[in-house]
Amino acid sequence: MKFEITIYRDPWLDNGLDNLSRILQMLKEEMELFGENHFQFEIYKDKLSFEIYDFEKFTDDLARQLIYMRNNYLLVEEKEDTGEKKEKKKDFIVLQVLQENKKIGGKINFKDRLFNPEETKRTIKEILKLSYKDGKNRCVLCGRSFDKSFKNLQMAAYPLVTKIKSLSGVRTYKDGVSYAFKDYYTSLCPLCYLVGVCEWTDGGIIHRTFRDKSYLFLPQKSNLVELKSFKERYIKLLNESSRWSNIKVNIKRDETENTPGKFSTLLCFYEKMVVDASLDPTTAPHWSLIEVPYGTVKNIKHLEIGVKESILMLIKEFKEHENESMGIYSDIIKQIYFFLDKPTRSGFDNNKTQEIREKLSEAIINDNFRDFARNFLPEKRGKIGFSNEVRKSLEDLIYLWRWRKMGIPKEKLSTIKSVGNIVAKVSKNNLSLLYKLDKSRNLAEFWTVLREISRKLLSLEDKDRKMIKPTSLEELINLVKEYEELWKEIRDLLVVYSCMFYSIGSEKDKDLKTQRGEER
Repeated sequence: MKFEITIYRDPWLDNGLDNLSRILQMLKEEMELFGENHFQFEIYKDKLSFEIYDFEKFTDDLARQLIYMRNNYLLVEEKEDTGEKKEKKKDFIVLQVLQENKKIGGKINFKDRLFNPEETKRTIKEILKLSYKDGKNRCVLCGRSFDKSFKNLQMAAYPLVTKIKSLSGVRTYKDGVSYAFKDYYTSLCPLCYLVGVCEWTDGGIIHRTFRDKSYLFLPQKSNLVELKSFKERYIKLLNESSRWSNIKVNIKRDETENTPGKFSTLLCFYEKMVVDASLDPTTAPHWSLIEVPYGTVKNIKHLEIGVKESILMLIKEFKEHENESMGIYSDIIKQIYFFLDKPTRSGFDNNKTQEIREKLSEAIINDNFRDFARNFLPEKRGKIGFSNEVRKSLEDLIYLWRWRKMGIPKEKLSTIKSVGNIVAKVSKNNLSLLYKLDKSRNLAEFWTVLREISRKLLSLEDKDRKMIKPTSLEELINLVKEYEELWKEIRDLLVVYSCMFYSIGSEKDKDLKTQRGEER
């Protein structure tokens, strides 16, 4: 008997369909190697179709492949005293949704029948046979009519499901319009269950895991063919066996990036995409970001992230701007530290450092230079610090991201730098001036702050007065008058340069490249 199966795309199942197609491709290549032909498949823009000619051989092969991929979920720990080996679930998000029974001989025993080696083949057969029976039920995900569910809707098949109805995001239909927050847990067809569970075995999903939560990035494309092509190009950037993160530091090694949060993870990935995968960043998709907290009740958070084409091109241009540049994340974000005024053993505050790196990444991803600038402001207990190499890279970023787009001659940027140096000097004992500059809400307040800064020049020490150019204040005033509509952008640039010069001095002799201690 020949089985013909077609599964239509759904935004939440697209990555599962893509992963299932890659599983089938691996089986097909193996099958053709031995001169066999017991199934065929084809992926289209809107669906995945396959024909099964030998049901027994096909289910044998698919079961074997799923069990093999199941092993990617596990870590093997060895006790130092006894040498006993014991399987442990990875901290990766999928392991928070695949529950387990009591271990058998130290080995993980998943509750889900599809990942129980003794039941995998029988389960696949049951799912495929059920999918052939039409009925009165309608799938809440794909809309297919079916006779009987294999399993109720749960996180293993659909990531936004929780035990709290109002947080589940499960869709129901009325007059052809979809809306959420209805209790339709029994309305899941067998094929959507299979695709949904297979999605968790996808080695092309980007993840970042912390001690209290995990982030999962699902790429979204307008059709399955584009999604498949995109993931095939970047999957080599990922280490699917890593515990905390799967973005490789270097494509030739298994070491992975310890990014501080979701936006830094995305920025880091885009950088690797351009540098190591040679992908045009404008081909990047939107992302469905799923955040899963640890604990017994997993209230999933979901965020759609899209990045402007101008920011994607900025990432590419920054890399090409300097031959030795690795990228915005590697050369700037990753090399910024928050140093405490009262030195500690490491010299910097790791938690605050990670927080600032994440906020800077978020500002870049969202094309928000205002937020980017404000994160450089010093605090009462410490300030940002970085090396001269990072300072040069930061200036390149400022020029490419903001100044060039403002349409002001490049040479006039030196005026902003000179005034930034003045603000830094006068703020050494009057930090409130820097805060006032940042908070100026209109041009009148901006002029007031500049007048106050000008008066403070008289109180500078001789050594500081020798390092400034007082006439640059007048040059800035003329510049703002000429480009009055851009005064806010000029203010933000002035804040960044002021903070940059403010950090010089106590940190300039530190070798920041030797600092370590970031938490996973």
